[in-house]
Amino acid sequence: MSTHTKLGFSRSLKEVSPPQKESLSIQQVLEMFHSPYTEQLTDRKSEAIVRFCRQRSGGFLLEEIQELIEILRLSIAENNALMQPAIQKICETASVPFIKLRTSDQLKFVPKLSEFLDTLKPVLYSPQQESGSQQPELRMPVIKFLKCFAEEGISEIMKEEASFEQQKKQTELSPLQHLLKNGTRNLRALNQSNLIENIIFTMQHYSKQYEYLLPLLELISSCILYRDLAAKFSNFGILKDIVYVIFECEDFRSYIVKSCFEIIWNTIEAVGVASIKLFAVEDIISGLKKLFENIMKQGYKLEDKCLRNEILILLNYLMRDEKALQYFVDKPQAHTIQQQTNFLEVLLFYATIDEVTFYNEPIRTNQLKAFFGTTSEDLEFKKLIWSGILTAVQSGNQAVLEAVKESPFIITLLLYIDPLANSYAVNRWSPPQKKEYNYIVQEYLGNAIVYLKDDFYEKNGLFCLTKFLTNTQELDHKERCLKAFNNASEFEQNYKIKICDEGVMDNLIEFLQNENDNDNPLKIKELCFSIISNLCKECNKNKKLFRQKGAVELMVNALKNPNLGTSARYALYAVSVLDCLWNTILGNRKSEAIFLDSEGLYVLLEFLETCDDMHKKLTLSCLSYLMENPKAIPYFCDWNSPKTMINSTQLLVKIYVAEDQRYGVKYSDGIVTNKLRPLNPQNDPSLRTPNQQGDQKSKHMKSLRTQQEDLESDVGSEAYLVRRITEKSAEYDLRAIVFAILYRTGFDKNELLPNEKQMVEVIQLYPHFKIGEIWREIKYDLEQDKIKPTSDDYHWLMTSIEESEELVMNCMNTQGLIAREFRKVQEEELTKFYDIIRSNKLTK
Repeated sequence: MSTHTKLGFSRSLKEVSPPQKESLSIQQVLEMFHSPYTEQLTDRKSEAIVRFCRQRSGGFLLEEIQELIEILRLSIAENNALMQPAIQKICETASVPFIKLRTSDQLKFVPKLSEFLDTLKPVLYSPQQESGSQQPELRMPVIKFLKCFAEEGISEIMKEEASFEQQKKQTELSPLQHLLKNGTRNLRALNQSNLIENIIFTMQHYSKQYEYLLPLLELISSCILYRDLAAKFSNFGILKDIVYVIFECEDFRSYIVKSCFEIIWNTIEAVGVASIKLFAVEDIISGLKKLFENIMKQGYKLEDKCLRNEILILLNYLMRDEKALQYFVDKPQAHTIQQQTNFLEVLLFYATIDEVTFYNEPIRTNQLKAFFGTTSEDLEFKKLIWSGILTAVQSGNQAVLEAVKESPFIITLLLYIDPLANSYAVNRWSPPQKKEYNYIVQEYLGNAIVYLKDDFYEKNGLFCLTKFLTNTQELDHKERCLKAFNNASEFEQNYKIKICDEGVMDNLIEFLQNENDNDNPLKIKELCFSIISNLCKECNKNKKLFRQKGAVELMVNALKNPNLGTSARYALYAVSVLDCLWNTILGNRKSEAIFLDSEGLYVLLEFLETCDDMHKKLTLSCLSYLMENPKAIPYFCDWNSPKTMINSTQLLVKIYVAEDQRYGVKYSDGIVTNKLRPLNPQNDPSLRTPNQQGDQKSKHMKSLRTQQEDLESDVGSEAYLVRRITEKSAEYDLRAIVFAILYRTGFDKNELLPNEKQMVEVIQLYPHFKIGEIWREIKYDLEQDKIKPTSDDYHWLMTSIEESEELVMNCMNTQGLIAREFRKVQEEELTKFYDIIRSNKLTK
């Protein structure tokens, strides 16, 4: 009957009643090995085993496994040809699933399956046990048994997987995922056995005898569907042996090659890409080169193209490894010039062959024929081979970069986005295929330009990208193109000027001026601001160009967006706007003058009032930078909030108070209470306990774990960036920036309430208080480390601390005076109010 295990997959176990009467029991068979009358009668014992196996043609009983192990062990140990039929019969019968009579058999006897498997170990090949005792005639039945044993239950799981896909629930593991994680009963038994290394030795020994090799490959293919078993095979270097099997096959279309690649992919899926690090040796890279060239020259069938693409996937993994990549660029030792071509040059040749052939040819002729077709497999080949070359480029290996520069690789990619190109290599593809090419080419160029910027410019890459950006209407293509420009805009000043000379600035400003979100969504505008910021950073010529294009008003309009700084969707967009403001306008007096005349400072203060904590630091920094311009101070003093009517100084005081609360600063009647640490009372080192220090370390470790979990999880990149920027912003003390702004504008330029005047007394002494706290920390650290400073240093230290304390006391006195004056004014106003009431009563 069919039963379901706790692991979730079905397994065929036959529930039968005990045999009524058997002419021969397993105990009788075992007794023949120990009886002095039959111990030497090998033929009799063999016949008895065969007879018993025929009685169990439907499968051995689980409860008989201990006796079966002993019989099999003794039979193999005799090393007698007369015993071979018996051993073969045991393997044949054991290929049928074992039968359980009771439910308890599952727990009691299944763990002994691994012991049963280990009895077969002497039969398998091992270099330590050469020759006679291994009985090579028995290896085939043992291999077939192990193959059937490993495959048991897997076909049912595959059927369940097919039905699961039709009604898939994201919260559930699929049957194949259960198999990968938990295995089957038999796969777990194989994992617990000691056969893995001998199976690999046997495969190595019979790598050229396909009648042995095929069932061995099918056995391994079933085993690696279980992650723990795949890890064991991988640790023993199975993939390296599998690759050598591929190389030894004369026909790359053989079933053996297909099976080997299936094993490679399943192992990578189960264990990870790290499992192919053993491939980073010269003979394997050379063998893959020979196989690849053979397929490219002789392969023409669909299955050949699929195999060709599978090899490219493997090569893509290998080119990520620095050691393996070196073998791609090393030229082989050869006597003839024709043979001195390294693997990377071969890949570059096939990656560009059709584009080079038809570079200026709009149609195909009898003399010019395309090497590749236009099937989906050919499209996939292009993507894979280009991706592999790009992976090699991203390694930064100088030999790779030189080889790519000397090849037409960049020209080939540019051909697919050049609006002036008219090549059959591009025109032959269907519109959907062209669209896909445009999409991936921009991604590849955007990554390649980081390493090949000069080569990219010399081959008119900036011109092609600019024209493509001008003509395309596809949003995803536009976004990819902008990402390429974003990478290019981070180079030195001369390169930034070259980019702007192509007219990119006009396109970017045009996109930003278009208020239709359907034509230019938020992501597009965010990239535009980021590119402009990079282009103008430390480049006065581009700043001037930005101003001449009338784009300063564009920045003001961007800051007026009511969603900026308040909507989570606009979080990164706001960062790019502020970054662009910093690099394009601030620091340039002419641009700042236009910004001020366009009421840019007023808009910036309004944004500061409503933005969230993530953007406050950036906004305050921009405001502080702008206040270095003396012409900005009158605008600052004239501003009043249209929402709350507070002035600019009151806004900064409000931000300062919020920071004080974050750092735990306490006030009593507006007077600071901690005269020793008026800024950071919570960070007093003298009050710090070992537990608190441990808490700080645990918080740091927790933060690192959270970052790692975010990187490994499916959390969006934007959400991750927002959180990282928020965490980074929280590390800054905004009170320092508030002091810097008011220091430039003046602390008494605006009218303030009494409690705000009290706060200004602290703000204007912020750097002195900060220095005093630093001196106290130095004194504490010296005492903790038992370091005695010189008398002069100690005098200087104590004098600085005393001066800081005196300033705090003066501040507290001034705050107290303000509080008393305020109370006095309140009392006078209250007295006047009562006098008016009394006078009204007397008049009546």
